[in-house]
Amino acid sequence: MEQGNWNVDQMLHWLDIKIDWEERNIHELKEQMDENFLYYFEYNAENLYKSIFMSKCYKILRQGLEETEDIDKIQKILRRNEACGEKRLLNAQLDCQSSIRAVNMVHFLELECTQQLIKDLRVLADILAQTPSEEDCNRTAKKEEPPERKVKTGIRR
Repeated sequence: MEQGNWNVDQMLHWLDIKIDWEERNIHELKEQMDENFLYYFEYNAENLYKSIFMSKCYKILRQGLEETEDIDKIQKILRRNEACGEKRLLNAQLDCQSSIRAVNMVHFLELECTQQLIKDLRVLADILAQTPSEEDCNRTAKKEEPPERKVKTGIRR
């Protein structure tokens, strides 16, 4: 990953926020599940599934972006993932026509998550395309400078 690039830092920060939000949501929903499973299952099972799915996708995306060193490659990754999601939405049936209702529900929830991921990928592409202000660039540059190390002379005990 290119160090000192304001856009990349902002993009990774935005992904971190999304991951943290989903992880908190998962934790809260699991606590509700432990308290009253029947109520939870009736009203919140879908939300837990979507949060787990989205968290997994965000983590995979973040890992892929961290391993990339070139901004052009990052843009290609974002565009390719967006195109893949759009293709999946356009070619997928709304109902996978399984005899098992839960499988149909999971298919539908994954389509909803894919829609959200496409929106998020567009936000990330917008962040990458922004021109940062000088103040933002200076703030990023200051963070990356290592602090001066004070060397004490004398005998160490």
